[in-house]
Formats: sequence, C-alpha cells, structure tokens
Amino acid sequence: MDKTISVSTNEAVQVIVRCRPLSQKEVLAENKNIITTFPNRGVIEVQNPRARTENEKTKLFTFDAVYDWNSSQQTLYDETVRPLVSSVLEGYNGCVFAYGQTGTGKTFTMEGTKEFKDGEGIIPRAFEQIWAHINRTTGVEFLVTVRYLEIYMEEIRDLLKMKHMKALELREDNGQGVYVTHLHSQTCKNEADMFKAMRIGNHNRTTASTNMNEHSSRSHAIFQIVIEMAEGKSKSVKVGKLNLIDLAGSERQSKTGATGDRLKEATKINKALSSLGNVIYALAENSAHIPYRDSKLTRLLQDSLGGNSKTIMIANIGPATVNYDETIVTLRYAYRAKSIKNQPIKNEDIKNTKLLELQQEIERLKKLIDEKNKGIELTGQIEYEVSSEDEDECEKEEKVKKLELGKVEVSELSKQLKSLENQMVHGGNLVDSVKENELKIEHQKLEIAARKKREIEIQQKIEAEEENCFELKQVFASLQQEVDFKRDKLKRLHAKLQSVKQEIKDSHEEYVKSRKEIEESNDAASLQLRKRFLIIDNFVPTEERTRLLNLANFDDNQDNWILNKEHFKLVRPIAHNYRRPISDFAIQHCQNNSKYRVENVLDLKLDMPLRTTQEYVYPAICPQIKAFVSNVITQESQNNHIVVKLPSHSIGMKSATSKLEKEGKYKQAIRNIVEVHNQKSRQKSSRPVF
Repeated sequence: MDKTISVSTNEAVQVIVRCRPLSQKEVLAENKNIITTFPNRGVIEVQNPRARTENEKTKLFTFDAVYDWNSSQQTLYDETVRPLVSSVLEGYNGCVFAYGQTGTGKTFTMEGTKEFKDGEGIIPRAFEQIWAHINRTTGVEFLVTVRYLEIYMEEIRDLLKMKHMKALELREDNGQGVYVTHLHSQTCKNEADMFKAMRIGNHNRTTASTNMNEHSSRSHAIFQIVIEMAEGKSKSVKVGKLNLIDLAGSERQSKTGATGDRLKEATKINKALSSLGNVIYALAENSAHIPYRDSKLTRLLQDSLGGNSKTIMIANIGPATVNYDETIVTLRYAYRAKSIKNQPIKNEDIKNTKLLELQQEIERLKKLIDEKNKGIELTGQIEYEVSSEDEDECEKEEKVKKLELGKVEVSELSKQLKSLENQMVHGGNLVDSVKENELKIEHQKLEIAARKKREIEIQQKIEAEEENCFELKQVFASLQQEVDFKRDKLKRLHAKLQSVKQEIKDSHEEYVKSRKEIEESNDAASLQLRKRFLIIDNFVPTEERTRLLNLANFDDNQDNWILNKEHFKLVRPIAHNYRRPISDFAIQHCQNNSKYRVENVLDLKLDMPLRTTQEYVYPAICPQIKAFVSNVITQESQNNHIVVKLPSHSIGMKSATSKLEKEGKYKQAIRNIVEVHNQKSRQKSSRPVF
C-alpha cells in the first residue's frame, strides 16, 4: 500500500474519566460516595475510607476531562468524540476504548440504551455523524465497511460470521498495521446497515451474570469502521479507520463470586488487562521494549497506543466505598496513559483500496456491456438483411439463439454492474439549504469542543504556575513574616512529599497483590501442565511423542503451538506383543512395580469384601418346656374340641399342619406362659406382708 506521508506531530492520548452514580445495591449496603469531581478543572478527588493519616485521606488526579453522574451522553460525545470522528472522515485513524472495573458503565458509555431519552452511547452517535457527513458531501464517492470481532479466552471470534472455514489469525503489515485475516467485512449503504451489523454482533457476543453485574461482558469487543473516500475521477483515495472498543471489566473473584467457567473467563480477562497496563506503563516510561505481544488485545491496540492513531481512553469508575481499591487502580492506569504520544498520519493518496478496485471493475463492466450491445445490434442487422434472401431454417434458428444468449449476457452484466454501484455511496443526498445549516451546526459543535478543551488546559496551567507567581509577588514587611511564609511553604512541600511516599507505598502494595494473583494463576497453570506431562509419560509411546514434537511449530502470530496438518496422520498405536498398547515408561517399570503391569481385568476374579454379619439363630429351648407346651396344646384341643377343616385339595397330604404353623403355635404358647408367669409374680408381690 503506497502512502504519501504527511507531516506528523506527536499527539498525546486523550484521557477522559467518567463516574457513574451509586447503584441501588450499593445504597442498600450503606456504601458512601467517595468521589468528588471538578469538571471545569479536569480534576477528580478520591476519599480514602481506610485512611490512617492526613496524607492518606485524599488523592487528586488531573485529566483532559472529567464527567460525573449528572453528565449526559450527548455532552460527552460532543465534547470528546465528535472531533475525533471528524478527523477520521478526513483520513486519520481513530480509536475510542472504555476501560475500568466490571459494572462501572463501559458498555453503557459505548453502546448506551434505548430505555430513556438521550440514552444512546458513543457507537450509535458515531454512526449518525458519519452518515450525516456523507449525505451532505458532494462530488465524493464513499465505500463504508464494518467489521465486528471479540477476544474471548484469548481466542478471536468474528461476531458477524460465527462459522468460519479458515482460522482467524493476527498478521502485521507495514501498510495496514496489525489486522485479522479472513475477518468478514460487511458493506454498508446507510446508517440502518450499521445498526443491523451491531445488533447481530451484540447478539453473538459472550455475556454472563456475576455478583457485580447482571449483564457482564466476558470478552473484549472491537467494532471497526473503514471509510474509503475518492473525489470525482481521482485515482487515489483517503482512508479513515475508526475502532470503537468495549473492553471487558477487570474483576476480583471475591466480589464477583465467579466459579468454574466464569472464573476461567475472569482469569483471561485480567491477564489481557494486565498486559494492557504493562504496555501503558512501558510507553509512559519511554521503554526500549513495548510488550505488545503479551496478549492479542495489546497487539490489536498497537496502532492505537503509541502508533498511527488519534486515541481517546475513557476510564469508567464507581463512586462506592467498597470499590475504592479498583477505582484507584483505574485512575492510576489512566493517569499514566496521559503521557503516551501517538504519531497520527493522514492516510491519503492510497493506491490499493477496495474503492479503486470497484471503480475499475465498474468501468470494465460498462465497456463490456457496450461491446455486447454493439454486437447484438450488428447481429440483428445482418439477420434482417439475410432474412430477405433464401436461407435454411436451421441457420436462422442458430442466429436467433446467439442473439438471445447475447441479450442474457448483457442482462447478467447489467445486474453485476448495478450490484457493484450499490456498494458505493455517492455523497450529497440532502437539500443544499439543509446541508449548509447542518454544516454550520457541525462546525459550531467542533468549535465548542475545542474551546472547552482549551479552557481546561489553561485552567490546569494557571493552577500549576499559581504558586510560583504568588511567591514572586509576595512582599514581606519583616523577617518574621518571611520566616512564617517559608515555614508554611515547607509544611506544604513536606505534605506533598509524604503524599508521594504514600503513593509509592500504595503502588508497591498493589504491585505485590497483583504479583501474588499472577503467581497463583501460574501455579494453577503449572499444575495443569504437570498433569498433562504425567499423562504423556505414562500413556503415549516414545516414538509417537517424538513424531508429534517434530510436527509442532510455534506460530508467532497466533502465539501458540500448531501441528503441521500436511504430515500429521493419526496412526493406531502398537501393542508391542502386550495385551494393550502401553508407553515405554510403563514397560521399563513393570518388572519392579506392579502398578505398571498389564493385566486383563476380564480374566481376574472379583475380590469380595469380608462379611461382617451372621445368620440369625433362634434361641435354644429346653426339652422340658417343649414337652410341657405340647401337653398344654393337646389339653386345650381336647377341651375345646377344635376341629381343623382342610380344603379338598389338601386331602392326602402327609401333614395337615406345616412346620411353620407349628413353630408359630409353639411361640404363641410360650408367650402365653410367660405372661401367666409374670401375672402370678405381680400378684405375689402385691400381697400384704404381716
């Protein structure tokens, strides 16, 4: 891609801080507001709820702009994002990304909501501004394409086309920068097409519920708009690229209650955001090495941070007491990002673009259609001349068929031409008077935004130089007055020193905490790695392991190991004259350790457990008692003349009473005897003693 390099100037990353209101959940938990904003000065003040000394009580941060919970979506967009989108329409690269803890309103800032008026976020307002500019620009042809992707668990997914035959990989080119291969690109002809693409992508995006956010984004989403612009018959175009990024929020497991898949997602999210923080720190310190390759997110943001782009970082924070630590970390990251310098260059006089390819294809189709039409007319004239003469019927039919085929080809080419022309958008669709009014309003909004930015910068410079000027203008009437003044100055400087020392201490504590979390995640990863090595050593034959290692190559673009599929064929493992395939490690140890011996479990007998119970044995009965009981039963039968009636089918049986029935009678008789004996004993004990 050829490019005429414009004069580039270092432009700092613009950092904006936005604070949301207290949520109902935080109010019910009796959390207090610890944030105080000063929008006119671009200053934010944070109260430390756990302060032990005066130096720890408050922390001040200065940014390009600060917005509190009363700020509107329209104000935020007009004052910060609108000038950036105007630069993109002039041919610059632009990037807007929201950063912060989970549940601080990043998605609301970027996408907004339709539940109430003025709820639209940055992305839909950018759509509106882009198409308003296209509709009022005359003499320019536009080609607008959009892409929508997410980074989920360090895997790139295309949100506009979920099923891909080819892998999505990161590549780097001198002209394009870092880009994703085989990413689906959708052409848009109006604002509605962009909204449709965003709805499809949001439907496919990965979200879940946590304790801190009911609809928590579990991935980093990037909506990319590419605008190609060509004036008249020009053979070169300008290209503007706008990246609108909604990052997943940093989170801690103790607050979100994440487990299982949610915990794995949080680990990957925190790792990517930690890499982003390292990149910001390295750029702020002008380090020789910038760790862009630590994650796919930082690689995609390579142009936006320290590269060819105008960038706005919107840091979202929460005002609740419980979120103090996360708020301070976010503000520190944002404060470091202020010192990052980009080198934005206008992308103009570019030769290899889709718009130029479309224009060339349209010209080719027009010429082809003209040639076909001329051929059809010539064939028609010849047919008319020949028809007056004697001619075979077969020759006439062949010429008619050729004529019809020519017309069909012209029709198909016309359809292709119309389809290609529909992809391009011709500017200037509004009435002249309306265009003029809209153009004036747009210029006024840009002027207001620039004036607001200058006012904040001037106010910050005045505050920075106010103390020095005050000291120079100070006139002392006596030495004591000068001593008192310098004593007060010494106290102020000492307080600043203590504040800086406390800041260093807090930063160190945060570093130790982050390092501990990273070490824990590394330990968990090492445990998984050891488990896999154990499986490989015990179950994968040595020659198979060696073969796979020879096929594996490390891909720098994917930052992962891949197998050479051309030579990779799954071969059935060999048993080596054993009952089943085993590893060489097991073969070596099977002689001394029975754990590694191969046995066919189907040939083994089951080892039954030891029995801990016994069969029930009835108590032994004395023969005298048995005889006594038999006599009692006989006497009762004779006295009561008991007659046992047997059914007809039981006649001829050896015994009319079964053994079980006899045992039942014996037991009943014994119980009767025992009851009689007990009753007699009670009667004897109840007699009076004389």
